Amino acid sequence: METILGSFLSFLLLYKYTALFVISFFAAFLLPLPSSSTLAASGAFASQGYFSLVVVLFVALLGNVVGDLAGYFLARRYGEGFMSKIGFKKVFSSRYYKSVVDYLTGAPHSLIFFSRFLPEVGPAVNILAGITGVPVRTFLVVDIIGEVFYVLLYGLVGFFMGSGWESNMSFLLEGGMVMLSLGIVMALIQYLLFRAR
Repeated sequence: METILGSFLSFLLLYKYTALFVISFFAAFLLPLPSSSTLAASGAFASQGYFSLVVVLFVALLGNVVGDLAGYFLARRYGEGFMSKIGFKKVFSSRYYKSVVDYLTGAPHSLIFFSRFLPEVGPAVNILAGITGVPVRTFLVVDIIGEVFYVLLYGLVGFFMGSGWESNMSFLLEGGMVMLSLGIVMALIQYLLFRAR
């Protein structure tokens, strides 16, 4: 993992904001890239004068939101039909999928918001939101709010930890797990309230 992260950090130092945007975009869109580590490293590089913190936060936010929207709109446009053709037909006919559709249609806010803190989960939620027809405005507003908090958390932690950001990555991972736990609790509460209606 360190070799892979080292390659991404070299890419980041070489291409700066363009690299940050590309990594943020593709991690939010679909690829399992180390976007949280890259964002924390960018914050640390900003604390050392290599980057501007404001530009880092803006570029990371832009890359994440554009990547989220790309996944959402592709799923909204081609979603279930395309996925059925490539082997997911059984998933779409299951009763569990129907429950997820019902939930996302009625109360998507907490799931979308909290999934922003776990880049490994976010793309799947974007696709599900697109397939299930979560309204564009709802998705966009909740996505932007969630991404603002995510970018501020990882970017500022990297900035304030400076050169020690890498040794404190477990703190960031634990923060992501806390957000996931809160998200699960909120989603469960929303689901139970939605079901009671």
